[in-house]
Parts: sequence; C-alpha cells; structure tokens
Amino acid sequence: MTDVELVELEVADSFERVFPVPVVSADWDDVLDRAEVRHQRRTPSFPRWRVFAIAAVILVGGLLVTPAFGIGSSLLDLVRGGRSGPPRLTAVGGPPGWTPDGRIVFASRRPLHVFATPAGDGYQLYVMNADGSGKRALLEPGAHPPSWSPDGRKIAFGRRHNGSYQVYVMNADGSGERRLTGRARGAFFDAWSPDGRKITFSAGNSEIYVMNADGSGQRRLTQRSKFEPGGTAWSPDGLKIAFTNWYQGNGEVWVMNADGSGQRNLTPPPGGGSNPAWSPDGRKIAFLSGRDGNYGIYVMNADGSGQRNLTREQGDDYGGAWSPDGRKIAFVTRRDGNWEVYVINADGSGKRNLTRNPGNDGPRGFGAAWSPDGRKLTFVSDRDGNYEVYVMNADGSGQTRLTHHGS
Repeated sequence: MTDVELVELEVADSFERVFPVPVVSADWDDVLDRAEVRHQRRTPSFPRWRVFAIAAVILVGGLLVTPAFGIGSSLLDLVRGGRSGPPRLTAVGGPPGWTPDGRIVFASRRPLHVFATPAGDGYQLYVMNADGSGKRALLEPGAHPPSWSPDGRKIAFGRRHNGSYQVYVMNADGSGERRLTGRARGAFFDAWSPDGRKITFSAGNSEIYVMNADGSGQRRLTQRSKFEPGGTAWSPDGLKIAFTNWYQGNGEVWVMNADGSGQRNLTPPPGGGSNPAWSPDGRKIAFLSGRDGNYGIYVMNADGSGQRNLTREQGDDYGGAWSPDGRKIAFVTRRDGNWEVYVINADGSGKRNLTRNPGNDGPRGFGAAWSPDGRKLTFVSDRDGNYEVYVMNADGSGQTRLTHHGS
C-alpha cells in the first residue's frame, strides 16, 4: 500500500476514511442539531440555512482541492453525473492486472454517493480474456485487489469483516473462500512470495507481517518503534523483501531478509524513495524519488549502490513496471500536459511515448501492466469520456478498448 500510490488504499478507502460506512441520515440530523446549538446566539437577521449552505460549500470545496483526502476527482464525478451516470472503471490499487495464464483482471464501480453507501455500491472485480471477451464477475462489491498466486491456483484479496478489512484466499475458480486474518485493527494483503508459500500483509500501524499461505504462522517483521513501513516487494529468489518506509513523512526504500532480519535503508536522506520494484533477475531495484525537484523513475543495484535517475526531464513520472525480460520499464507521466504511458530501456535510453492521445492514459495511481509474455500492456484511459480498460502492443500499436461502460 504504497505509492506515491499514495498508497492511497484506493479511492474507495480514502473516501471511507472521511465518510465512514455506513453513514445514515441520523448522523446528519445530529450534525444539524450540533450546528443549531453552536449558532443559537446568532441574530435572526442571518438565517441558519445560510450558515449551513456556506458550511456545505466550504466542506465540499475543501475536499475537492485537498490532495490528502484523495477524493477530489470522485466528488467532481458526482457533481458531473451522480450515481445515475455510467459506471466509472477503475483499477483497484493499480492498473488492470494480468493473471498468470494471460487473462486480464480489473475492477469497476459506480461512483459512491457523497453521504451514503447503500448496499451494492463499491468495487466489483472482473476477469476477462486478453481480447475483452468472456468477462465475468469474480468477487462481489466491497472486495479489494485480487492477487493470483504464482502458480495461478489461488487468489488472495481483502474484504470487510466485522467492520475491518481482513485477508482472504480462494481457489482461482471462486470456490473454497477462506478468511486468513482476524485482527481487530484490520489487515491488508501485500504480496505472495515467489514460491507461493507465504503472504506478506500489513496490520496495526502499517507494520509488515508474514504468514503461511494457509494463514498459519503469522509473525510481525517490522517494529513500530523504528519506522512505519508501506507495501512489500519480494525479491525474485524469495530471500529478501523491499518496502517503502514513510518514517516521519519521508519516503525511503528499505530492504530486509525474508525473516525480518538485516533491515537496511537503501535511500537515506537526502535521497529518499518509494515504490520499490525488483528487476526480474533480482540484481536491480527500480523506485520513485523526488530528490531532483520532480518525481522520476530511478534504478539502483540491489545493495543500494549505483542510484541513477532514468527519466531526467521536467514533469513528474510515476509507476516503474519492469518488462518480464527486464529490458524495459513502463511508467506514466504528465510531462506532455496530460497522462501518457511511456516506456524506457533499463539503461535510460530509448524513452518513448506509447499512447500519444489527448486523453488521460494510465493516470497516477494506475500506471500500466505488462502481460506475462511481455508482448502487451494494459492501462486505463478516459479518452472516450469514461475511464475504461485498454490494451496495446508493447510498441504502442494496436490500442484497443476492451470495456464499454461496464459491459
């Protein structure tokens, strides 16, 4: 749960932290009652309804311009179309993903109502063939990003249980669903180990935990007294774990052994970094850093040496997804005035805009994802007026829309 992926859990989670679920009309009656008491000394020449109207404008306006909430765009969507408008497709916690067998998984939802979330609202997870055919619902609304085990036989995901998110697992066909965690403060899935035998998750104050794939052997790897870690990335050999540490508000890339020992800061001040991603051979780590004045894609050796900015240019760059062969890195940027999907060689050469469209392609928090064979990339775009799932060849050709208003 990283990012300058702000590790926004997702837009839905940010929204729920501001307007807890469920929110019922009685809560707003209480708000109005409190407001009436607070303003009961005002003179009759200034009616209470004006106070409430001004307060509402300030509240909504503040949320729309406050990045910390991460919900401004969602509220704007509601103003433009409300719940009666067409569904907006969003990738939960990242771009539309790929299953090990080459299918595409994505999430769709209608925008949440501003002051309530009736049953049925929320993300619906789907899986479809690489050409957009055979789409079917995978999980009911309210579930969070599905992640296939390396062998493709299991799916881990998150869902609310007794008021807090917990980690679940099920068979790839949807059967055999089972809850793995039951922590009072909730638990959030992070990643499968490369051999599929272990799962990392975050709990408590964003501490990193590990457990066996069946939920047994849960153990904390990091200590709150040292730092507040973010999401995890296993090295290809499964021996190390890289993660983002947001200690005192500054992002840093740390690495540790799979048992939690040997914790080390690879990007100490004044460098900093976040969102580590191992190269397929485990020799390099790509990461995000704003050390040069704007966010860029950096690469370093697995021991932290040789740190280098690959995308040197004005304009913030996000993402950093290695191609399966380790030769290229896909990222997203607004350097051209709108979001575009770019690709660059792992040595920093050959930078190229793949999407070249006036719309927003792969906006921050979504990025792009490589197919298992490295021949295609998925991304989301609003080029047709609504965020939809697209696929293209690795060279940017053949850009094809796969979803149509949720159909």
